[in-house]
Parts: sequence; structure tokens; C-alpha cells
Amino acid sequence: MIVADIMNSEPYVLHPEDTILTSSNFMKEERVRNLPVVDKNGKLLGMMTLREIIEALYSNSPKATVKDAMLREIVTVRPETPLKGAIEVMLMNRFGCLPVIDNEK
Repeated sequence: MIVADIMNSEPYVLHPEDTILTSSNFMKEERVRNLPVVDKNGKLLGMMTLREIIEALYSNSPKATVKDAMLREIVTVRPETPLKGAIEVMLMNRFGCLPVIDNEK
């Protein structure tokens, strides 16, 4: 089994200019804890997690943007990555999610 067999091919996303407050509300409504941050062309720029939102709300203005708080160093896998390998990456790094990038698209 490979990652492509189980991945969400149309995830919710955030954009760098979204506010932390808007992002927090969206994540609460959709009941998600991790979202990719993409540019207008769909290129992955970072990840926003519940932890980053909490830290941003605690230390910044509610008008702070996703760009100010997102994780920028992201580990990714490809759709053809064996599922076992992706699970090992998640367990070793204690990740709650793992973005899947297809360089051919």
C-alpha cells in the first residue's frame, strides 16, 4: 500500500495572508488540527498547527497572519511513498500529519 491510496487529495488549506483568528475559527469549524499553507499557485509554503495558533494568539495580536506563525521547515512525502515509510516518519518525528507533494503537478 502507498500513501496515494489513503491520502486526502483535496485538503483544506490556509493562505499566508489569512489572520490567525480566522484560521483558528476555520480549524475549529472543520474540526482539523493541522492545515497546509499554500500560495496562490498551490505551492506548499508551510504548515499551521493548533500549537502555532495557540502560541500566536498568546504572544501576538489577533491580527497577526498565518505567515507570521506557520511552520516553515516541513517534512513531506510523495504519493508513491510506501505507507509504512510515511508512518515511520510520522512516529519518529511525532507528527500529527504529513503533507504529500507531487512534483509532477
